[in-house]
Amino acid sequence: MKNFKVIAGILVVFLLGAAGGALVTYMVQKAHFEQSIIGNRKIREELIVERLTRELGLDSRQQEQVKAITHETHEGIGALKKQIRPQIEALLTRGQGRVEAVLRPDQRETFRKLVADWETRKNQKERDERNRK
Repeated sequence: MKNFKVIAGILVVFLLGAAGGALVTYMVQKAHFEQSIIGNRKIREELIVERLTRELGLDSRQQEQVKAITHETHEGIGALKKQIRPQIEALLTRGQGRVEAVLRPDQRETFRKLVADWETRKNQKERDERNRK
């Protein structure tokens, strides 16, 4: 009887670990998939039209109209982002300068490396986005 409890306990721990691992794997893959879709405007537009077609029962004429509207809307959002980008960059630069001002010298060096890494990732993301278009 004692061995049965030990074996059952080990089995429960193993099953919980496997279930937890499967859940985490699912969540990570889902997030990765969603992020790749978010980065591709054309796929995102198609998914919106597909979902509205499914949920609203759009006919083919409506689908074409919604597709055009969705595309124009995304184009407008892209244009707005380009317009306000310099203002956002200026705010970020000022904020980074203010953060640096309150840091010790050893912290400043680490902070500058972090900012450089962020910039590298941002630039890579922008290059990837341009290549997808």
